[in-house]
Amino acid sequence: MQKKVVIFIFALLNFTAMAQDRKVAVFDPAGDMSNSQKAIVREKISSIIVNTGGYTVLEREQIDRVLRENRFQASGLVDDSQAVEMGKLMGANLVLVCNISFMNSNYHFSFKLINVETARIEKQRTTQTNRGLNDLTRVVQITVEEMFGYRLVASGRNIFQNDLELSKNEVRRLMAGTESLRLYDKSVSRNRKGNICLMSGISLTAGATYVAIVKPFEEQYTYTGLDGNIYYGYNEELNYLIGGSLLAAGVVMSITGITMKLTSKRLVRNSVNTYNFERSNTFAEVKFDFTGNGARLTLRF
Repeated sequence: MQKKVVIFIFALLNFTAMAQDRKVAVFDPAGDMSNSQKAIVREKISSIIVNTGGYTVLEREQIDRVLRENRFQASGLVDDSQAVEMGKLMGANLVLVCNISFMNSNYHFSFKLINVETARIEKQRTTQTNRGLNDLTRVVQITVEEMFGYRLVASGRNIFQNDLELSKNEVRRLMAGTESLRLYDKSVSRNRKGNICLMSGISLTAGATYVAIVKPFEEQYTYTGLDGNIYYGYNEELNYLIGGSLLAAGVVMSITGITMKLTSKRLVRNSVNTYNFERSNTFAEVKFDFTGNGARLTLRF
């Protein structure tokens, strides 16, 4: 029993926690695009991965050499099994393949991030441009950054990814199929209702001010004075009643609208925090095995 305890303690002392850079082979995109445009897309993808912690992009010369030696073209390699085999020969941990198709004046992208060791697709994203070539690099940037774990940042009701402000559709595309999307849609809906309440409150308050100044609801009547002459008088009770009611309703609606808009900001922060938490859990990989010197714990992010 004592010997087992000693072995166990020895194993604990030999634990190593390693944050290892994962080598990524980025193949040229395949599909309906000129070679110069494909080169731009590939360089954009590579630059994003290079600036992402935990990943290293294989040099273009190394990729071309392996492909050339195995009689593969540098572009058009989108078959998963071939990409995995080439990735193994290059010494990569991951391969990224991209297929592009042109339809209705826009470019449609399909990205796959494949684990070379397991041949499993770790991440897959499809997206498309909305303005043809004009937003091509932006669409590629947002999608690839999301695949490689860039965190989102909330500022008020706006959401940023790597200092790039995202539109509502871009946020929904990133959060698709997650709990964070439900929170985000709820925040958008609450902000919209808050705007309606606030505008209604302002309108009612303006109406109350109008009634108080112009007094359109006062009732005119006649009466005979002590001198026997006929005079005109005004009953302002109705005016006060309507004006006061409008003012009270306007204040309540305005407060409700402001409250809803403030809470919508909190929901945006919650949606971003939920998204980042889900992403961090997705990309954390823990391996535990035994070596000749004891046990080893490997952490990869």
